[in-house]
Amino acid sequence: MAEMLLDRGAKTVICFDISKPSSKLMDRLNACQEKNPGGKFIHCNGPIDGDLTSKDAVEKAFAMVDQITVVYHVAALVGPFHDEEMYYKVNVEGTQKILDACKKYKVPTLVNSSSPSTRFNGNDIKGKREDELEFPEVYTALYAETKAEAERMVTAACSETLSTINVAPHQVYGPHDELFLPSLLSTMGNGRLRIFGKGDKKISVCFVDNYCHGLMCGADEINNNSKNSPALGKFYIITDEESQVLWDMINQAGIEMGFQDLHSKFHLPVWLLYFIAYLCGIYTALSGKKTKLTPFTVRMLTIHRYFDPALSKQDLKYEPLYQFEDSWKLTIAWFKENWLPEYCAKFNHPLPDSETTNIQKSEKQD
Repeated sequence: MAEMLLDRGAKTVICFDISKPSSKLMDRLNACQEKNPGGKFIHCNGPIDGDLTSKDAVEKAFAMVDQITVVYHVAALVGPFHDEEMYYKVNVEGTQKILDACKKYKVPTLVNSSSPSTRFNGNDIKGKREDELEFPEVYTALYAETKAEAERMVTAACSETLSTINVAPHQVYGPHDELFLPSLLSTMGNGRLRIFGKGDKKISVCFVDNYCHGLMCGADEINNNSKNSPALGKFYIITDEESQVLWDMINQAGIEMGFQDLHSKFHLPVWLLYFIAYLCGIYTALSGKKTKLTPFTVRMLTIHRYFDPALSKQDLKYEPLYQFEDSWKLTIAWFKENWLPEYCAKFNHPLPDSETTNIQKSEKQD
């Protein structure tokens, strides 16, 4: 996001994050700044300067330049592995601190990165538009519940002095990903990953560049049309063009890494997965230790979750920069070059050569 903003002519990009940038990330940002000498990054990072739950840290970041034109609020606590109170501190109270700072420092535009999970009720979603989705009465995950509460706050804050919009990607992937693909590939590499159920469920996915582009389309729309924009305070979903079969995606990536074809293994029955997930819940309640398998994660991997992004195209003029076929190839190639050697070194696995990978691919085709 920071790189794309500078590439598109931003004069100053303030990077606010509780994690300090790694040396690799700093190399990327420095290279981007050299390529765009008219712009610069300002870093507010670390457990003190980048703490979203700290009013002082947030306001310090807002005060670093005379006038902030747009705030892209993409920070959140994700996944099912955190303490309950932290979801509220980060996702709800943190969002409120951003809203308060926007008002205090007279920021005209706020783009909030929401989530389609704010509309999940546990049932299949097959090609629905945003206006066909509703907030459920009961949430199955604190992440979704707190993101929904934050979204409502952002919508309510939309006014003549602060234009707001909620833009939600679904299942972001791409190079440098540390959340979605690495965990699945690691489990596939050590032989513990199995397809859940039939493995035929479709989902919408969003390449990281398409996601960032969608956020900026949202900002442009409510900036350019101001009070007349139909997008003010609304919720939009950003995806790639076509939905994908989730397990086929994962399997393709794993085979390219030299791992065993998931379709050659026994599929795990959904009823068994739920049984194990509830046992894991009992274990968590007794021990306080989180597990990766929960009823929510089982549900998300065994239902259809794909959307019709017609409204984002209509109102935000959003069109994907990359089609899935190209962006998935880019992603797999990046992981093969950058993630796989580190994984193999960590677990003392031999690096698969191209011949081995090609043999596995031809066996699958046969």
